[in-house]
Amino acid sequence: MATQDDRFFEEIYRDYKDKVQAYIWKRVGDAHIAEDLTSDVFFKCYKNIDRYDPGKAAVSTWVFTIVNNTLKNYYRDRKSTASIDNMEGFEPSYEDDMDQAMRLEEIRQYLDEALQQLDETRRKILLMRYYDEMKTKDIADALGMTAGNVRVILTRTLKKLNIDARDNELLRVL
Repeated sequence: MATQDDRFFEEIYRDYKDKVQAYIWKRVGDAHIAEDLTSDVFFKCYKNIDRYDPGKAAVSTWVFTIVNNTLKNYYRDRKSTASIDNMEGFEPSYEDDMDQAMRLEEIRQYLDEALQQLDETRRKILLMRYYDEMKTKDIADALGMTAGNVRVILTRTLKKLNIDARDNELLRVL
């Protein structure tokens, strides 16, 4: 019989597996490594599921904290095991990647709270744009809308939430 923690983990895995893998793949650039790191992330989630406290952070924050720590370990290990022969012209982008990852996670945390105020269409568009990092045209195709309509809804939604993508420090990275 599955425990409550097992069911909660299954829900986390179902909701975040593709997002985590895509997020990691964009940072490491290798599908096989991304799969391995994604497995590591969800093993850590499973192993530490009893430590998750909904009073301290959203599930997405908890999961992406584990993701970012796993990426830090990956970059640190990769940096320490790189041979001197392979170092010519090598400039690790670890700090830039981690800064970008942390800023994107800040955006996600900020938007998690704001999403509760929106109707389903607006919420889907924001999630696809800022969580899944989809382009406007891809969102339009997925929702059966025009790209222009998606842009208008996105702009109006951000305005409704008092978020100006051009001026907001969090959204400037996008």
